[in-house]
Amino acid sequence: MVEFSEIVKQQLVTSKSRKLIKFIRKEFPAEGQSYSGHMDKYEALKQLGDNDLSSGIARMTRIETSFDNSKNAAFLVMIFNLAIGVLKLLTDAGVELNNITEKFAQGLNATYGLLAIIFAGIIFGALLIDKNKVTTAAYFKTLLEQAKEDKENGQDSPPSKTSSNNQIKTKISNVWPFWKKDTFYIKEAKNLEEVLLKWSNKELNFYISDCLGYWSSKDKKAELQRIRDLDLDTIILAIARMKDIEEYTDNSKIIPGLITVSTFLVTQFIYYLAYYNKGEAGSVTIGFIFSVIIFYAFSYVMDNGRTHRARASQYRSLLEHVKSEMEKAS
Repeated sequence: MVEFSEIVKQQLVTSKSRKLIKFIRKEFPAEGQSYSGHMDKYEALKQLGDNDLSSGIARMTRIETSFDNSKNAAFLVMIFNLAIGVLKLLTDAGVELNNITEKFAQGLNATYGLLAIIFAGIIFGALLIDKNKVTTAAYFKTLLEQAKEDKENGQDSPPSKTSSNNQIKTKISNVWPFWKKDTFYIKEAKNLEEVLLKWSNKELNFYISDCLGYWSSKDKKAELQRIRDLDLDTIILAIARMKDIEEYTDNSKIIPGLITVSTFLVTQFIYYLAYYNKGEAGSVTIGFIFSVIIFYAFSYVMDNGRTHRARASQYRSLLEHVKSEMEKAS
């Protein structure tokens, strides 16, 4: 894996941010990969020099900062909302002064509404794309930091101690399609490494809930013993995975921007309906219902993200505790 370490070194120094993010996603996919391949790549990271690791960590920090556009989004929406408001005032003034016809004014308002929807869609998409980039950078930075720490401590990877009879089964629920009765399936894994490194975020979240939830009837001490049976490198990669999930489901950075965009969208939608229908109460009611739907959608997304983040944090604390035990024993 010396060649891979050289590739990483070149990518960290010469690649542009977007190309570097694509490289990380390709080599360390979010949906997981084979255990041996993942471990080989992590070992290759340890072969990087101290300066390479430090500069790589700094590069990841810069990428995190540069793609965190939650505050900028709110500012852009405010400016755009102000511009649309000025145009609407000019349109209304033109109707009152008989400079433009009311039919033409309705067409302009429809155009404003269409522009508002397009702009909101662009902002939503950009925020989600940039958030994924921040998550990828945070995940890779964690790997680099841990590789540097292991290298400084001179720790080698002990052989895996996972037993062969460590069969795992978890019931995974699907929200969609909601009209079907059986909206779940059983996910199986040969061992805990497969769960932590190959299962999707959703499946991993259900596994943690199934093992450690207060409602779970499973032996929680048995899960702790499973973690103790892992080798050190697997635990390190699992900690990075948990941090990746925490960052991915942390909506605190984008919620202000999303709320601003949604407020702008709902406001323009209500204005359009009220103007097009000449202020009839029904149009305002439709706008109110639309805003309520957006509110509950945001509430669901925030609560779902909070739950996933809490479970990942809970499992990460166990992994870090076991890692500390191993380091003290070595």
